[in-house]
Amino acid sequence: MKKYLFTIFIMALLLLSAGCAIEKKVEKGDTVKVDYIGKLQDGTVFDTSLIQEAQNAGIYNEQRIYEPITVNVGDGSTIPGFENGLIGMKEGQTKEIAIPPAEAYGESDPNYIISLPRVLEEIPKIQELTRFEEIPSTFQATITAFVNRYQKQPTVGMVIELTDWPGQVVEVTSTDVVIQHKPEIGKTITNDATTFTVTNVANDKITLRYDPKIGDLLPVEYGDLKVLEVNESTMKVEAVPQRQIETPYGIANVIDSGDKYVLKLNPKVGDTIVLQNQAGEVTQVTNDNMIVDFNHPLAGETLYFTVTTLTIEKAQGSNLFEQYRLVIIGGLLVAVFAAAYLFMTKFYSKEDKEIKKKEAKKDAKKKDEKEEMNGELKELANKVDEVQKELDTTKAAVVKPKKPKAKKKTTKKKD
Repeated sequence: MKKYLFTIFIMALLLLSAGCAIEKKVEKGDTVKVDYIGKLQDGTVFDTSLIQEAQNAGIYNEQRIYEPITVNVGDGSTIPGFENGLIGMKEGQTKEIAIPPAEAYGESDPNYIISLPRVLEEIPKIQELTRFEEIPSTFQATITAFVNRYQKQPTVGMVIELTDWPGQVVEVTSTDVVIQHKPEIGKTITNDATTFTVTNVANDKITLRYDPKIGDLLPVEYGDLKVLEVNESTMKVEAVPQRQIETPYGIANVIDSGDKYVLKLNPKVGDTIVLQNQAGEVTQVTNDNMIVDFNHPLAGETLYFTVTTLTIEKAQGSNLFEQYRLVIIGGLLVAVFAAAYLFMTKFYSKEDKEIKKKEAKKDAKKKDEKEEMNGELKELANKVDEVQKELDTTKAAVVKPKKPKAKKKTTKKKD
């Protein structure tokens, strides 16, 4: 029985060790928190989630929060090589990942290296502009923005107050709301910028006429326009620009050039230029142009990451054993011990009874043998006694006892 108990104990240990050995591993669809250090081939650290590493590498940014990043493996939020390198990692494991350009930011493409003029615009000092402007009769906003402003959900037909006149909700989707301008024809409106009059309202557009006074300043992107004359349909204005203007391409200087102003960029090598939401780095500057590389700064580089997985959150529908391995192992252990208990109580108890029965039979047999031996010894002793008695009787009959001799009388002589 001890042998069987030992076997069951070994089985339980094997199950328990198997459960401990099977750890969660990263699969596609999992959500993983990781710390990382990114290096170039020469060992230069270009990015990290660890503040101490950033400080040591001289790339610390005060406006950045250094903390583990969350990666939804397979959703494309990070470069492919990084996500692929995480697959198969265990919780708490640290791993070195080498990512070639094809799985990182690609090779450098010469088509993304372009020349841009440094002059953005030439502004006439004096110009004549129309007094009329057309604007669309409807505009679109998000439902979130609408609720934040009006504190209620939009419904078709709802009338709201816009900046200069009423508006009406004409369409509502799951995310957006379409609002139609409802100005009054002939109404004159004065705001911080200027004075204008609504001259026409159509289904698709609204016509406005500006009604400035001489000397008014009309705000524009590069400064102001000062009104010099006002005619029936036009107005003459003079440009009054700022000395420097912030543009998507950087700071532009305003240069007086005879009858016009020139807006000219003054970039430096290494500056960032944004063009159509694409960021590029200035690599060369000439008098009239600048060369901008819109390739990713790490294009063409093989990247080396030291990655540590901190937590792994399994995706819905992932491997059931991975998700519930502790429950499964625990259940197996309970089943093993329950089976062992039943086995021992049913089968081993029966075996014990058989053994006890056999032992009882042996004891009874020994007792019977002992009693039989005792009986034989007793019978033998009785026979010995009988024989002894017979011997004593025979001896008594054969040997007669002798008569004792009479003693002689003696007399003493008298003196």
